[in-house]
Amino acid sequence: MGREKMRRWLYILLVIVPCLVGSAWIVLWQDEQQQQQLVEETRLFANIHKNDLDRFLSETTARLETLALIISKHMAMLKEEEIHDILHDMQKQDVRFERISFFSESTTAAMQLAKTTKRTVIDSHHTTTIVTPIIYEKTNETAGFLVAKLRTNYIQNRMKIIHPDASFRLYDENGAILMSTNPLRPSKQTVTVHLNNAPWMIEANVPSVSIKQKMKTALPYILSLIVFIHIIWLFIQYWLLKRQTMIERMETEAQKLELVGTLAASTAHEIRNPLAGIKGFIQLLSEKHKDNESQLYFSVIQNEITRINDIVNEFLILGKPTAQKLETCDLNSIVQSIHPMIESQAHLHNVVYTFHRADVPLPIRCSKDHLKQVILNLAKNAIEAMSRGGQLTISLTKQNDWAVLHVADTGCGMPKHVKDKLFQPFVTSKQTGTGLGLVICKRIIDMHKGTIDIHSIEEKGTTITVRLPLQ
Repeated sequence: MGREKMRRWLYILLVIVPCLVGSAWIVLWQDEQQQQQLVEETRLFANIHKNDLDRFLSETTARLETLALIISKHMAMLKEEEIHDILHDMQKQDVRFERISFFSESTTAAMQLAKTTKRTVIDSHHTTTIVTPIIYEKTNETAGFLVAKLRTNYIQNRMKIIHPDASFRLYDENGAILMSTNPLRPSKQTVTVHLNNAPWMIEANVPSVSIKQKMKTALPYILSLIVFIHIIWLFIQYWLLKRQTMIERMETEAQKLELVGTLAASTAHEIRNPLAGIKGFIQLLSEKHKDNESQLYFSVIQNEITRINDIVNEFLILGKPTAQKLETCDLNSIVQSIHPMIESQAHLHNVVYTFHRADVPLPIRCSKDHLKQVILNLAKNAIEAMSRGGQLTISLTKQNDWAVLHVADTGCGMPKHVKDKLFQPFVTSKQTGTGLGLVICKRIIDMHKGTIDIHSIEEKGTTITVRLPLQ
């Protein structure tokens, strides 16, 4: 129940919360991206309107200035009524003009400015009105003014043709609205651009992104995020399951080893007592019966009793692994002390044995007899793995704060399914093995707070590395 509750909370913390936070962030990010895109589109259309209005004003101004130039050349021959008739005909022909008038004297500030500058000006006090001075070429004096009022609906139609649904407003230099294309829409942002040929400004509302549009664009990203987070969750579940399985396996192995130790502690002494009696009586019988046949039988019985005693000793180590007296010893000296035993065993099996001492002392806190048992066991396994001869190498080195023992052979190696179960009790690849040798070695190394690692390649050999903390 507790594990299921924890799994539920993990799912909420690792899946639900990231999905909600990530989805909210995606919606905001998409909203910002779409809003920025709408700003750019609105600015683009505002600039299109600006360029169109600048071109419109430039063409209109050029038309008025051309007309003013023609009138100035024939001013002496034309009467004022004839000028009005010409302007009236032109007004009918050109849809851009709502009205074109002729004034002989300046009556407004715009006319006075046009007279002074000798250039066409836009009257800021009269909506969309252009004032063009008529200049005598010979005297360079102002003979009159052409005042043209533009059709605002014509300008509006031009703007609607470019972008029918947009909401644009045209302001004069005083901030008064000259015209607008569509009613104002709710908007958080506006875009403004200024005309080059007039002191006017175009303002455009940037439309807001609808919730439907936000969700439509954000949905693929949200779905991808949900799938990605669930994939991560599955990997986490797999890792947790694998870790739980490994923990349970280790607990099972520990329980198995503890059970073996308990059984060993309770039965080893009971086995050794009658065994000692049997061994004593066999010695007495061997002294009484001296014939060769009886001696052969007695030797076989003695060897088997010795083998049983060795197995019982191994059980005793499993049963009480901590009841040992530790002392500081040099690992070089420990290996050197059992060098002759290993060398003789290697010679019997046609194995070349080499021992490399460390260049420096390797003081460790240990039980000398137990470490000798470990080294002898590892060397014995290596020699037995080289049934056709080979090379056994034992070397000692110092790595930081560790004393490192390498036992390498050139034997047959071990397959993977054997390597995975090497430290399990009663698992052995030998026909006469008990399956307790490496288990005892690992137990002793663990007692000394060390580590043991095995690297083996089939048909190439095995290297066992033991690390023990230096004193």
